[in-house]
Amino acid sequence: MENLREAILFYADNFYLVDFVLIVFVFFFFVCVLFLCVFLRHRPIIALFIVAFDIAASFFIYIYGYKFVDHQVRKRTVAIENQRFIQSSGALVIDFNITNVSKHHFKQCKITAKLYQNPSEEDNFLEAKKKNFIPFRKKSKILKDVPINTTQIQRISFENFDKDNNHTTRLASECF
Repeated sequence: MENLREAILFYADNFYLVDFVLIVFVFFFFVCVLFLCVFLRHRPIIALFIVAFDIAASFFIYIYGYKFVDHQVRKRTVAIENQRFIQSSGALVIDFNITNVSKHHFKQCKITAKLYQNPSEEDNFLEAKKKNFIPFRKKSKILKDVPINTTQIQRISFENFDKDNNHTTRLASECF
């Protein structure tokens, strides 16, 4: 519960005006379609399908709207420069750079490195999907003050990394 509270406070403090406009748009879309169901109260089956469509459409509008806003307002590039395994300490070191290509100064950026195990040929369908979508290691780094049109080279290291080279590394970033 505390993590949810912290996440809500983090996003409320860091959202731009366009993010709040998107939230208000999704809320009004949901309410307007819900009012349509009030007029269809004599046809409950149709109203039920409309409510289900309303929930799904509101969810997808918010998810894809947030991605669109994020890519248009808070443009950035994150690229892995180098990955190496250090035998003596058993650490996997990932060097990456982040470039602010937006029109705004980023006060805070959170970069998350996720390691996914590559599925083997012996894995069944569910195991393969699990290995593709659920990381076996995850580590984040928070950067402060990323000015416009600058590149910062950073490093994330995973200690006690005893896996073989059968993994995929993905970076995700959120900047505000």
